Amino acid sequence: MFQSQDQPANSEHIEPRLVDATAAAITRWGLTETTRERIAVEAGISRATMYRSGVTRDQLVAALTARAAQTFRTAIWPALTGRGSAAERLRAALEAMCAAAEQHLPLLAGMFSAEGEVFHRPGPNALTVDVFAEPFERLLLDGAADGTLRRIPETVTATVLFNMVGWGYIHLRSSHHWEPEIACRSVIDLALHGLLNMEGRPSQAV
Repeated sequence: MFQSQDQPANSEHIEPRLVDATAAAITRWGLTETTRERIAVEAGISRATMYRSGVTRDQLVAALTARAAQTFRTAIWPALTGRGSAAERLRAALEAMCAAAEQHLPLLAGMFSAEGEVFHRPGPNALTVDVFAEPFERLLLDGAADGTLRRIPETVTATVLFNMVGWGYIHLRSSHHWEPEIACRSVIDLALHGLLNMEGRPSQAV
């Protein structure tokens, strides 16, 4: 969840232009350096007007994240509801997540270095925001049922998938400038297949 307790109960009532300006400020300054003053500049309004609106910086970030969550849900919905095995649909969902990240790459790159403010809770047992991890959890459960995926701790693995593939793709694109197709295929193949050669493996635990 968000670390801040100052989340808006009705984030849908925040002006869309302020959410757009928040995205622009994060793209330019990064999440941790984004302030209400900088959001005001991006929105083309005075600081006084911003303060009179009564909307806090954390509320604007929360509204932006809610928008990102909707984009994410829309992108992966066909994979969740389509035909095919759970393994096939999981790959399709991960590819859709990379495609959605590509559409908002500068913004997400600006969020990448933040100290867990948006997508995480602190602590070794914390999980990613449910809206992002939950679809992968469902696919992992489906895969255990149809036999196309190993039976593993679904919630933890869903969190790992979201972070490893999502942020891995963003880092390879924004920092290493890999081509989208190569970055997407590389992180997904590693996530889905792993590194251990299971053929001829000794019976004892590795």
